[in-house]
Amino acid sequence: MESAVSSLVFLDPPGLKEAAIFAVFLAIVIYGSVRSSRSIESLRKKAVILSLHVLAFMVICFLLLNPAVRVDSYKEEKRRLAVLVDGSWSMNLPGGEGEGTRIDAARNFLKDNSGFFSGLDDDFVVEYYTFGSGLTPSSRDSVMSEAPHDGSTDFGRLLKELRGKNSRGELDEAIIISDGGRNGDTADEDGEDEKSGLRINTVGALTGDASPDLWIDGIKSSEVSFLRYPYSVRVNVRTTGKGGMSIPVSLYDGDKLAAIKEVAIDGSSKAGSVEFEINPLTLGRRIYTAVVPVMADETITENNQKSFYTDVIINKIRILHVAGSPSWDVRFLRKALKRNPNVDLVSFFILRDPTDLVFATENELSLIPFPVNEIFGSELGTFDIVIFQNFNFQPYGIFGFHLRSIRDYVLNEGGAFLMIGGNKSFDSGNYGATPISEILPVELDYIPRGLTETINDRNVHPKLTMAGKNHPIMRIFPDKRRNEEEWNAMPELEGFNMVHGLSPDAVPLLASPDGEPILAVAKVGTGKAATFLSDSSWKWNFVRGSEGDVSPMYEKFWNRLFLWFVNDPDLNDVRVETDKAVYAPGEKAEIRLWELGGEEAAESPHAMLVRPDGEAERLTLERRGDSMFTAEIEPGETGIYRVTAAEDGGGAADEEPGGISFIVEPPAKEVRGPTSDEGYLKSIASGSGGVYVRAGDGAGRLRIDDSRKKTVTGYETKELWDSPFFLLLILGLLFSEWSLRRRWGLK
Repeated sequence: MESAVSSLVFLDPPGLKEAAIFAVFLAIVIYGSVRSSRSIESLRKKAVILSLHVLAFMVICFLLLNPAVRVDSYKEEKRRLAVLVDGSWSMNLPGGEGEGTRIDAARNFLKDNSGFFSGLDDDFVVEYYTFGSGLTPSSRDSVMSEAPHDGSTDFGRLLKELRGKNSRGELDEAIIISDGGRNGDTADEDGEDEKSGLRINTVGALTGDASPDLWIDGIKSSEVSFLRYPYSVRVNVRTTGKGGMSIPVSLYDGDKLAAIKEVAIDGSSKAGSVEFEINPLTLGRRIYTAVVPVMADETITENNQKSFYTDVIINKIRILHVAGSPSWDVRFLRKALKRNPNVDLVSFFILRDPTDLVFATENELSLIPFPVNEIFGSELGTFDIVIFQNFNFQPYGIFGFHLRSIRDYVLNEGGAFLMIGGNKSFDSGNYGATPISEILPVELDYIPRGLTETINDRNVHPKLTMAGKNHPIMRIFPDKRRNEEEWNAMPELEGFNMVHGLSPDAVPLLASPDGEPILAVAKVGTGKAATFLSDSSWKWNFVRGSEGDVSPMYEKFWNRLFLWFVNDPDLNDVRVETDKAVYAPGEKAEIRLWELGGEEAAESPHAMLVRPDGEAERLTLERRGDSMFTAEIEPGETGIYRVTAAEDGGGAADEEPGGISFIVEPPAKEVRGPTSDEGYLKSIASGSGGVYVRAGDGAGRLRIDDSRKKTVTGYETKELWDSPFFLLLILGLLFSEWSLRRRWGLK
């Protein structure tokens, strides 16, 4: 509706200087009028003369200001109102004890007051937004259906954007529906702005009062660590409840409890911290979770645990090599170990038995004593691999408890043990009645036997078993056919140790033509063990040993065995990566897979996604190159996920598929610390002239101005200085003054 309003305006309004000049002249006029009429005795007559003088002066001044009549044309239109719903992740938290989530409370508020919000369309241009780290246009339907997922709530930025819209005429009223929690990067706003014309009503998406909360406030850990190198992890805990108490903090390695410690909560700061020591025993990504108990009256449990990760890499493979006597086999293996820059080697050579007849003192014959207690005691856990090569433990002060330490080191500490054959190994070294027999992949005899019953002296040409053809240890060449041909061309071995068969979990990789095991491996507890039942593998050192930069078959074989011991991911047929290690719920994760076989993959790998509840599903992979595949998933449930992958139709029987784990958890800012602030919402409303209500109170109490907004569409200005009226008025005043002066006898 178009309308017009007329108003008087001055086109040349006076400044301070002009006002001062007008005042001076006014004083002169008054002084002159009083002086000229002093001969008149009547005060009334003096007042009339003075009034005529002043009035004439004021009319002249009025005209000098260039008066005009301004006619403004304007139209009335609806005011603009914004309904803003908090879209940060904290809206998924409970709104009160025994109640639903905060986003449910917000949606119920919109649903229960649908008549009120429908009526707003009659008087307002209504726009819906969601906000978190920023302001995002939305719709009522989207607000009612889309899950909140923003990683922070920046109220300072939100209020700045709203007031900017108001100053540009784009917004007149606002209704904010939120839990009040704020954690953005912008400095906090107090909600009060007297200069802004924007009224903000706030609705607390809360159904009850905030309950005490205990949460993990942060974890200080290294994202990269080294195999078997312990490092410290600090867990910080805070509470809004009562301080001055101790809280247990549990640390889980995957789904296994690793340690429990108590943290003392300070009575004043209501915070505390505790340190754990982690010793990674396997390569790759390891995920740990810190957990604090849920308090009796605590409603928010999502922040009582927090997962973190470390990518374990290898600094050097630390190997303890104990050899029973000098030999070609010992010499060449030690040379291969020393040539590998990734190996930290500690070797012990037994040059004589205690029963040997010598004609010299002990000091002249012994370089250092064999440190049995140190090596198999406190230092054992510092090694990644222990090798017994043709070593008879009995004459050297090694007792059952030393061997039990090696067994426990493999079973419980993720260590690796390798026994290499000879006339002092396996049954020839009487290991059948020791704890070592419990971890070997082969079955030994409990009763000691002679060399003729434990050593086969015939030459033998070992063959790859069915498992060996696909096992990463034996994959010297990427091409499977060529790899098998090269192994078939290897020299014969000069005899081997005889055993009573394989242990139940053993996997044979090399065997004699009659099926007797030559190389067998097994996973034992948390560790691994292997047996090479011959002392003549050194002959393989000369195969392909003079082809420029091509390493000998011998060194490649042993190095791959050692990499298998430490679970090196490079030995997997398929490598798996994720674009990140930690995701928020609803965030898409990109999975990338590479086949490392050296040939173009005919089919995509067999990839599985294992969810936190243990359910597994096969991933649909898209080819991105000759050997690269990708998949995109959108995990919703929080927890630890794992992606596993292996070549279809391939892989060794004892090998787990290649894989990687990742974490899905709420954004740290949204669950750390107080997640709601009712007082802050009240301050925003009161500071802007609005009203605060809870979601269950109804919308009728909200203070909203539904009057129409007037917008000027144009104007017309008509100047008054040249009007005959003002000329006649001035002349009339002057003539009246002249006539009265003549009548009253003045000059």
